[in-house]
Amino acid sequence: MDKENARLTARQEEATVKRIKLDYDEISPCLKQVNEVWELLVSKESRISAKCDSQMLLQAIRQGVPRSKRGEVWQFLAEQHHLRTHPVDTSRFPNYNVTYRGLLKQLTSHQHGILVDLGRTFPNHPYFSSPLGPGQLELFNLLKAYSLLDPEVGYCQGLSFVAGVILLHMSEESAFLLLRHLLFRRDLRRQYLPDMAALQVQLYQLSRLLHDTYPDLYEHFDQNEVAPTLYAAPWILTLFASQFPLGFVTRVFGE
Repeated sequence: MDKENARLTARQEEATVKRIKLDYDEISPCLKQVNEVWELLVSKESRISAKCDSQMLLQAIRQGVPRSKRGEVWQFLAEQHHLRTHPVDTSRFPNYNVTYRGLLKQLTSHQHGILVDLGRTFPNHPYFSSPLGPGQLELFNLLKAYSLLDPEVGYCQGLSFVAGVILLHMSEESAFLLLRHLLFRRDLRRQYLPDMAALQVQLYQLSRLLHDTYPDLYEHFDQNEVAPTLYAAPWILTLFASQFPLGFVTRVFGE
């Protein structure tokens, strides 16, 4: 009975942690039939068949992802992207295939920068609000491991929000694998490199888009010297997570 009670307690604690992690408001809850579509897509039988139907997948994404299944769905989407794209060149990164636990045994030169940002990352969310509580410790581990995997980026402000959103929806180790996928296979890491060249390109693209689409607004900003750097840099570096409600941010991640 002791073993059964221990397993029951562990399941209850896991359910409590999951409830705390998912404590944010949805923009628009998914319909029941959308939930059923995702159940079908992420089932073991579907994964065995490798690539799923692209149109079915795109339609499901547009209809949203149930909050309780976001972590599983994001991992599934990463798998699908992996199946449809060529491998990335990781020859410059000797730690790329080192296990998560193996990376955590090493020391990082970015420890101070990471620690400083922990308290600034979702400070009002219950999972991250306690100084050096379970949420902040997991976030520290995640960012430390990535800084060791990718010394060219190391740690950059903004990454803590991206990692935090992922961590709210899955385990620490799974979150690390998805973060690695986003930065390497989806090429987000370029915007966190020290020269910030990719970020500058995106800010310029936003400026041109504003100029061509809303010329009056562009002119107003220009006359008042409001450059995209002043308002849009945090949007890009945190994937909107530092400025917008989590319900909106998670939809951006899903898209």
